[in-house]
Amino acid sequence: MTDSSASAHDGLGKPTVLGAPGGNGAGRCNRERILVVDDSAGIRQLFRVILESALPERAIDLADNGAEAVKVFEDGHHAVVLMDLNMPIMDGQAAFMRIDEICHSRNWEMPCVVFCTGYAPPATVRRIVAKNSAHGLLAKPLTEEDLLEAVRRCLDHCG
Repeated sequence: MTDSSASAHDGLGKPTVLGAPGGNGAGRCNRERILVVDDSAGIRQLFRVILESALPERAIDLADNGAEAVKVFEDGHHAVVLMDLNMPIMDGQAAFMRIDEICHSRNWEMPCVVFCTGYAPPATVRRIVAKNSAHGLLAKPLTEEDLLEAVRRCLDHCG
């Protein structure tokens, strides 16, 4: 199940698309969109409430596993992806790799991915974060301040 919400609505209360994939230019991430990926409905909703409150100009899209995240990302080319690592169907690491492949094949800018986990992250994820300062890693449980700081850092990074 994929939830989707935009901070702007049409007159009928339906979400409006705040930009086409690619955002502000061919291949550029859409700075108006943030994707939250977590198999816990409670965490998805909590992150959505926090982000919509602090960043009302952004659209917050939700996915409950990595496979859905890839589909949602292909439609929105989000600037920021908050990615749980341990999920059914496709985990966060596999979803990251697939998003990276999509970006390379379409000549798209890679989004800033912040991995969120309550467990020790695998060495591969630690290397991804160490190799590229755009990406990050947050330990659950995390504070509202930690979440917002990570997202704002990502939005600053993507210009």
